Amino acid sequence: MFIDLAATGHEFNNGNLIAAKQGNFQLAIEIKEFRGNSPVVDLEQAIGQYILYQLLLKEVDPVREIYLAISSFTFNNIFSESIGELVINNLHKKLLVVDLEKVEVLQWIPQR
Repeated sequence: MFIDLAATGHEFNNGNLIAAKQGNFQLAIEIKEFRGNSPVVDLEQAIGQYILYQLLLKEVDPVREIYLAISSFTFNNIFSESIGELVINNLHKKLLVVDLEKVEVLQWIPQR
């Protein structure tokens, strides 16, 4: 199993994310594109993978925090709907919302 990105407060460059700096903050980022035929199936897979990685990180690297990176389109069309809001409000999930055209992070959403 591989997490898409990891950083330790230094710049990183991979795919659509250019850089992230937050002092000595350590993070792992799982990038999900939601390109399947069913947004609900994509959401199920993203949640399952995120939770599995979260559990594994607690065991092997408990200092590192995991975020799920999604596009602004996915956020506006899935996570702003009832099912997406349910996920954000009830699961211990941290999100990064990315503008893929501008190649920038729009929102860091901490777990609620």
